[in-house]
Amino acid sequence: MVRKSCNLVAMKPIEVARSALLRWQASRRLLFGCALLTLAALAPARLPAQAIIAPGGRTLFNHESLVRSFVERVHLSMRTPNGKFVDVTQYITPLAFVYAFAPKWQVIAVQPDASADITQGAGAESMTRHMPYGLADSQFILQYDGLYSRNAPGGLTRLSGLFGVQAPTGAERFSTGAFQYTGGVVYQKVSRLRYAFTADFQYTVATENGQGLSQGNTAQYDVVPAYFLIPREPTPVNATWLRRTFDYVFRNGAFAIVELNGTSQAHAFARGSGSVPNSGGTTLYVSPGIQYFMSRSFLAEFSAPIPVVRDLNGMQLRPDSRFVLGFRWLF
Repeated sequence: MVRKSCNLVAMKPIEVARSALLRWQASRRLLFGCALLTLAALAPARLPAQAIIAPGGRTLFNHESLVRSFVERVHLSMRTPNGKFVDVTQYITPLAFVYAFAPKWQVIAVQPDASADITQGAGAESMTRHMPYGLADSQFILQYDGLYSRNAPGGLTRLSGLFGVQAPTGAERFSTGAFQYTGGVVYQKVSRLRYAFTADFQYTVATENGQGLSQGNTAQYDVVPAYFLIPREPTPVNATWLRRTFDYVFRNGAFAIVELNGTSQAHAFARGSGSVPNSGGTTLYVSPGIQYFMSRSFLAEFSAPIPVVRDLNGMQLRPDSRFVLGFRWLF
């Protein structure tokens, strides 16, 4: 299957879909691993998280361990000039463990699972193939939060550096078969216990697999403003039912988030054949989301990224919709 992807133009739609799906999974796994990146040693304790999709996805607890998991549903589609179509629905469920082993240092291990349904057809006829759950490639990330750090009453400013490795440990149907190496920086600003801002840039170098195919290097960039909702004063005795409801529902707090998530990927490259035309490109999402704190150590989160730019090269699966539902647990 990997060798066939070097000549995508001559392939049948289902083969194009599977090859494009592999490349998409490679870039998505980068997002999953990076999105689960860090346990930052931050104060105050009432601001324990922000950013869901962005690879600099923050967990703002102080020197603790964390487990995070989520279910992401991704729908992609492709239409060919001769009227054929391919629809792909992916489900990704990563499990991440974050450990702050020293002041300003965190280590993260991420193991994703994935499954996919591929529907191929023309007109009213279609055929669906199910790819059962299997392990995807593992990620290991090291982050240092001491490039720049300044604390202030009710907030902080921080610049972090990170380095990550993705190892080809997954099942064949969900693995790139090659190592990938990521480096990047994350800027973070928290102000007055209510406003938060994150911006990051990361670059991933993809190596060749055993068949001589490289998935293409990837640049990722994100901007994430967030606002912390929480009652600022005790509930008055004569408060309206709306005020009482708000104070009760948000008694532990919630982040209202809007993320701008961009990814630019180079063409895949096949040894002996050069770049693969139907690969690489740029995507940009606007991702509204919310993180709801059920307690000071457990939160539920939801995000619905909306694709606003899908500038992909050649004939590829293009993202239509994404939904993320998950949790984070500090212990």
